[in-house]
Order: sequence, then structure tokens, then C-alpha cells
Amino acid sequence: MIVGTWRLADYFMEGAPGFTEGASGQAARPLGDTPLGLLIYGPDGYMSVQYMAGDRPPLSSENWRWTTDEEKLSAVRTFGAYAGRYEWLGDRIVHQVEAGIYPNWIGTELVRLAVMEGDRLTLRADRTDGQPPTPVLLWERIR
Repeated sequence: MIVGTWRLADYFMEGAPGFTEGASGQAARPLGDTPLGLLIYGPDGYMSVQYMAGDRPPLSSENWRWTTDEEKLSAVRTFGAYAGRYEWLGDRIVHQVEAGIYPNWIGTELVRLAVMEGDRLTLRADRTDGQPPTPVLLWERIR
């Protein structure tokens, strides 16, 4: 059952040159070695996800509106989020994006190949040869 709250355990780029699982490196791990994230699938068919680098430095102000554009851009480069309806199909999940940090995703469907093993969920985009490396997100159930 997909319904629940999941914590991001790992995030890496499958197919990145020279990458082997467990290896470190900025290209292979765009969110660093300690990514943070929450993924929530509700029983009402809605989902929400946030993922980010775990080592982001604090901003110079407590209010993000008062920070420099450079600080804001740096924070956004290592952050992703979207929400909307979802459909669990057993071997994949379809996210229907209704709101998100990437304007181009709003109104689209993001299909993720899904493997659930106990309290672990692996999501990856369907990748074909010749495409750029594919993000792989490993989630652990917390509720």
C-alpha cells in the first residue's frame, strides 16, 4: 500500500558517467550525500513531495524575502517540490502535477517506475538509451 509518509533515504543519478551505487560525487549525487525529503501519499488520491540537499547553508536573514537574489537562487538550485493527484498502478505511479517549483511541470503527468519492498520505495523515471542520467529516489516509510 502506497498511502503514507515517506522519508528520502537516497537520491542519485542512474546512468551518470563513472557512477556506481554508493559512490560519492556531485554529478552522481546532485543533492549531496545527505539529501532530505518527504513524500506523502494520501488516501484521498493527492500527493506532495519535497526534496533538497541536506547541507544547504542558512540564509543571511530569517525572512527569505530579505535575502539576496544570489542566496535565493542557490537555495532553489538544490530544492524540488510538487503536488497533485496520483494514481498507483503497482509497477509505476503517475503524478498529475497541479502545483510545483518547476512551472513547466504544472499540468503534466510524471510517470515513475516504482518498486516497493517492505517499507522501502524506489522511484525512477522510465529511461531509454541516449537520454541524460535518470534521478533515482529511494524512500523509507515513516508512517
